[in-house]
Amino acid sequence: MKPLLNKANAINVHIAEILAGEYSDDRRLTITLAYLNLALDHHAAIIFLMRNGRFGSALALVRVVFEIMLRAHWVVGCATAEEVDKVAEDHDFDIMSRVDADRIDKAFNTNGFFRQAKTDAWKAMNAYTHSGLRQLVRQFSKDRVEGSYKTEELEDGMRAATAGLLMVGYLLAHFTGRSAEAAKIEALFDFD
Repeated sequence: MKPLLNKANAINVHIAEILAGEYSDDRRLTITLAYLNLALDHHAAIIFLMRNGRFGSALALVRVVFEIMLRAHWVVGCATAEEVDKVAEDHDFDIMSRVDADRIDKAFNTNGFFRQAKTDAWKAMNAYTHSGLRQLVRQFSKDRVEGSYKTEELEDGMRAATAGLLMVGYLLAHFTGRSAEAAKIEALFDFD
């Protein structure tokens, strides 16, 4: 587990370095930058929590990074200018009801990648985030109340969060025409 956490941390730091700099003042872009910053923050928190044995909280944040990835792609590839304004100005705007994996797949020509990712992972991420059965049963170790997470579950969560972060970073680089940076981020996807 430690080598994966070290790689994930290095990726987090590297993405922040690769994408540092000035950007134009465009609302769609500034929202995407904010999403990237949130993804970096949550990803770093997942690493910190896992290193400190707070696995339930770490796994609860994986869905947050996944949602950021979906939202960022929707804002860049699907949202109308009016919807982008609502994301930026309206606290009651329900973005997740509009974030449709199929629309994102169509916008980015990804042959069902986003739909498949959401289908494969959504229920598990919800269960971890909302204290569902996956979280509850892992609070017992034999006859004691203490966390009992499988290494495979933790590694899958870390991989999913790291992939989500990489996708937001790649999206931002590509969206801003930074092809050299996009290529550097794309090379990081082989982190396992």
